[in-house]
Amino acid sequence: MTETHSPSNSISIPPLDTLRARGTMKWTRYGEDVLPLWVAESDFSTCPVVNDAIRDAVDREYFGYRGAGFPVEEAVARFSARHYGWEIQPEWVRTVPDVVKGVAVAVEELTPPGSTVVITLPSYYPFFEVPKATNRPASFVGMIQRDKPGAEADINGAVEQEWGFDLKALEELFAHPDNPHGVGCLILCNPYNPLGRAFRAEELREVTELADKYKVRVISDEIHGPIVYGDETHIPTASVSQCAAEVTVTVTATSKGWNTAGLHCAQIIMSNPSDRAQLAHVHNLRTGEPSVLGMVASAAAYNEGEDWLSSQLDYLEENLNFLEKHIPEVLPGSCFIRPEASFLLWLDLSAVPGLEVNPAETLLKKAHVAFSEGTTFGPQGKGHVRLNFATSRDILNEACERIAAAAPFA
Repeated sequence: MTETHSPSNSISIPPLDTLRARGTMKWTRYGEDVLPLWVAESDFSTCPVVNDAIRDAVDREYFGYRGAGFPVEEAVARFSARHYGWEIQPEWVRTVPDVVKGVAVAVEELTPPGSTVVITLPSYYPFFEVPKATNRPASFVGMIQRDKPGAEADINGAVEQEWGFDLKALEELFAHPDNPHGVGCLILCNPYNPLGRAFRAEELREVTELADKYKVRVISDEIHGPIVYGDETHIPTASVSQCAAEVTVTVTATSKGWNTAGLHCAQIIMSNPSDRAQLAHVHNLRTGEPSVLGMVASAAAYNEGEDWLSSQLDYLEENLNFLEKHIPEVLPGSCFIRPEASFLLWLDLSAVPGLEVNPAETLLKKAHVAFSEGTTFGPQGKGHVRLNFATSRDILNEACERIAAAAPFA
């Protein structure tokens, strides 16, 4: 398999042997006979400006403690204003090792001890560990599938669907918690992993106003914000109103947009002044610190990585078009709602004979293609898999060919 280039030649995807030689989790969890389309790690070669910044830091031997200045905080503020139209100040930003750590810090420091952490399902599975790590109980509310507002019925009478919040269930939980300490926070994934939603402003206003009504904080993981398709846009949760700014704590990183997860640098953005005052007194021993190379890479991505990001999005959108055409051919009975954001596809295989239960396990065994099992994201994931399409179309095509050759599964 030769190196694959996007039409603009500004991104590339290395051949299989080079990808395996990376030694990352995605490419070492399974044997060399398996095509991995599971964990949310992309196969694109690193953005050149990010690579150049890292090489420069290595050449300078920037391996000691963080130097003076705040390049990451300033870079994320500029990127936020330029890319999302959300004006924030560098002083609102605190760096941490990764997004889940940032979520846990916000839970521990900004919600009452012992209060309930609410998680929507299906959920990015590391969120399940946050209540345990912060000594808090968890409650769960399922997302709901509904007609997309403004969508017209097709010739068969079907209306385009979308995933949304179950506001009635959330309010019932907020209003009547089964915990004397009450509900402390809702962990929100915006854009939503694994469902691929880029929420509209009115949806975010509804959720944040509901949370504010019951004095519940919203902790918004926005790591997939840079990866949004077509006419959709990522709208930061805290940006939709003054209420949202006060109730929301935002956590983000370059980890998905530029594939920098292993460099360990994320950002907590505090749009509420009282949160900034409170976290100012929290020692780094509690929050952890990012790596200096992670800060270098993050600043480079935010400052100079948007052209490369745009080319990546073009390629990913073409991958989506490919999957829309070929998945129904190789997996008759499967269905999915086209994601508006992220490079993750939530694929319903519950109507495919032989894949109703543990489909990822079956596809791994019979087709040698690795997906994330749907039940990893909660019980709503039964009969589903999550597919990572941040790879070459050659690899996606081979995955489809393997699945077709392995069928039937019953």
